[in-house]
Amino acid sequence: MFSNILIPTKTVPSNFGPLREADGHAKITGPCGDTMEFWLSVKDDQVSYATYTTDGCYHSILCGCLAALLAVGKPLDFIRQFKSEYVLALVEDIPGEYQHCALLASNTLKAALEDYLSRQCGGEVSHE
Repeated sequence: MFSNILIPTKTVPSNFGPLREADGHAKITGPCGDTMEFWLSVKDDQVSYATYTTDGCYHSILCGCLAALLAVGKPLDFIRQFKSEYVLALVEDIPGEYQHCALLASNTLKAALEDYLSRQCGGEVSHE
């Protein structure tokens, strides 16, 4: 009966959305007004799972997705040094006016790690 009706759908990345019982979480609003959140699960001093959300544009969604994917399986020291260039290297066609989305993703990912570390250190973040 409905086979002739086309229903527009959006594809949502599998790592989009809050992570229950996350070990670390951060939310940052960038200078453009987009807000991004990251949630991290950590096991054996590496990120075992990462998810994100954003209320931003397509490029914000893309950069958040890629940053979360790049984080999984990486040691915490790698995440602490994470750079927006890692995301931009995977998507060379992001116009210059949207490259700040990669920086927002990078900063939010690192802030989620800092939240995790502060919980582990009783409120004090170690920067060894």
